[in-house]
Amino acid sequence: MNGLLTDLYELTMAAGYFEAGKAAEKATFEFTLRRLPPQRNFMLAAGLPQVVDYLLNLSFTADEIAYLRGLAQFRLAPDAFFDYLRNFRFTGDVFAAPEGTPLFAGEPFLTIRAPIIEAQIPETYVLSTIGFQSMIATKAARTVEAAAGRNRRRRDPWERRRD
Repeated sequence: MNGLLTDLYELTMAAGYFEAGKAAEKATFEFTLRRLPPQRNFMLAAGLPQVVDYLLNLSFTADEIAYLRGLAQFRLAPDAFFDYLRNFRFTGDVFAAPEGTPLFAGEPFLTIRAPIIEAQIPETYVLSTIGFQSMIATKAARTVEAAAGRNRRRRDPWERRRD
């Protein structure tokens, strides 16, 4: 899967960890709902299948590595870093709230435990996927709640009346 589905920050942090000899150090990244907007008391956990698929298939192609080598931010990165990316695979653990679980402020959606680079690189993808999918699922749940059991279809004003 596309290793560049992240932002430059994650990749430069990975290069820094690699250069500092910390590539194998374990880290825990917890994706937590910090606070909710006013008049909102929950959010539904969603996006886990997409995140798991991404992590299981995350890798860098030769073209992606060549692109990174050409960026000014990586001009001083050692060749060994790009070799590391060539063989990159996620080997960590993921702990998550089941899809559809209501979560409240301060509760984690997902926790990743992995070597620090393996936890850092997917951060952007995880945040955006969990955030977007959860927002859509929560909006759908709030719409159903607001309908209060009504199952009426609004009549299209352009639809021909049959009565």
